[in-house]
Amino acid sequence: MNIRARIVKFLPSRRKFSCSGNPSGFFASKDATELIRSLNFDIPESKIISSIDTLALKISKTSQAEYILIARLTPEQKFQVEAFTHGDKIDQQKKSLQFETKLLSALLENNTAHSNDPAEILSPIGTTKHSAKSVTAMLLKNNEGISIGAIFVFSQKKHPTLTTINSLQFFSFFAASELRHLINKEKLEKKNKELLRTEEELKLKNQLLDNLNQNISKAKQVVDESSRLQSAFLANLSHEIRTPMNVIMGFTELLSAENMSAEQRCHYIDIIQQNGTRLLHIMDSLIDISRFQAKNTGKEQEAFSLNHIMKQLHNNYLSEITITGKPLNLKITLGAPDGKDIVSLDKEATYKVLNHLLDNAVKFTASGYVHFGYEMREKHILFFVKDSGTGIPEGKENVIFDLFRQGDLRLSRQFGGTGLGLAIAKRYVSAMNGQIWCHNNENERCGATFKFTLPYHPEIKKEPISDDKYQGKRGNSGSIRQLQSSASSSKPEKQQ
Repeated sequence: MNIRARIVKFLPSRRKFSCSGNPSGFFASKDATELIRSLNFDIPESKIISSIDTLALKISKTSQAEYILIARLTPEQKFQVEAFTHGDKIDQQKKSLQFETKLLSALLENNTAHSNDPAEILSPIGTTKHSAKSVTAMLLKNNEGISIGAIFVFSQKKHPTLTTINSLQFFSFFAASELRHLINKEKLEKKNKELLRTEEELKLKNQLLDNLNQNISKAKQVVDESSRLQSAFLANLSHEIRTPMNVIMGFTELLSAENMSAEQRCHYIDIIQQNGTRLLHIMDSLIDISRFQAKNTGKEQEAFSLNHIMKQLHNNYLSEITITGKPLNLKITLGAPDGKDIVSLDKEATYKVLNHLLDNAVKFTASGYVHFGYEMREKHILFFVKDSGTGIPEGKENVIFDLFRQGDLRLSRQFGGTGLGLAIAKRYVSAMNGQIWCHNNENERCGATFKFTLPYHPEIKKEPISDDKYQGKRGNSGSIRQLQSSASSSKPEKQQ
């Protein structure tokens, strides 16, 4: 049933038109709703077909046009295809295509326009084969009266019919509503994308803030820990300095007594010298820490005999163990015979590292053994100091090499020390491009082993063994150890 027959069917009997009658008044009547409802039965339901495509099909059936085009007006004054039909078929490929037309000025001025050149519009959107001879357009506006698009009806007739004009007038409201819906939908989608992007940016910023807060919290913990350690160090240092100072001042006052025997006077002088050496050792440690600001620390290489300084250290500590009466067995292992033990390293730094490690081993070993030595490897030298002493507190294997760190920070602990010795040793080893580490002895009840490596730079020429620069030295700057035949009233200062 054609459109005219449908219109005639829905007209009251008193208003029936012949097939050649004019149906223009029908579109202004309430019977048009029934017509549209009947048209809906002819349009298949599909989730793929949008509401604006459905509207284009209705306009096509009502106007009996060859093509129906519903387009949006862009800010660049171009039209963008939103729906395109050819008879009862929808062409989805035309969507989003843009075109320009001379009808725009007439549309903006009169709201309607007509042209006998449909190719001006159809060709830019890829429809070159067609039988359309004219195009009639109607402008679409939003509620504010702003132009948002147009409906284009392509007919095989050169002049617009009343059916075409009435169809455009009738469906223009619905088309404008659909375009407003599309425009608002795109605005919402764009706004949602902006909101999602803003949300992602906020999440990223929040994550950065959380990371920053965590870093600040960690930094604060480090600062608090550093402050606590420095406070403990200063309190400990005060204790370590005041103890020998009080001994020196006390025994110096006793020396002024007139009725003192020569033997007793010598004994007091020995005690004063021992405590003076202890003070000098503390000062040397502090000076060593400040010296690490210099870039050349540990870099002054010279050829020397490893066996020579190892034997010097063995003799020094063997004398101390004999004087203190500790039941210790001091063992030494030389990794190369004399003559093949000449290396090129910072001699003073190497000596100080070994001295600090031996100092710890002897201090923390009440009985048993202390074993030290070295091994020649292909590219480095492995030094070790092993003892059967108290061992390393669990979890302290790394932190004891930090400044002011000790296994026990209490002033009432059994062993003395400023907390600088191992830190100095580690800095010297690092300055010489080596590594240092420690661990408790395996398969033994107690004791620990300290190891460090230094690059192996062999030398052909042997250093003269008459060099006694380090003979008898224990302090960080090489202060002379005075071997005493009597016990001191205070303990010698040593570092863990």
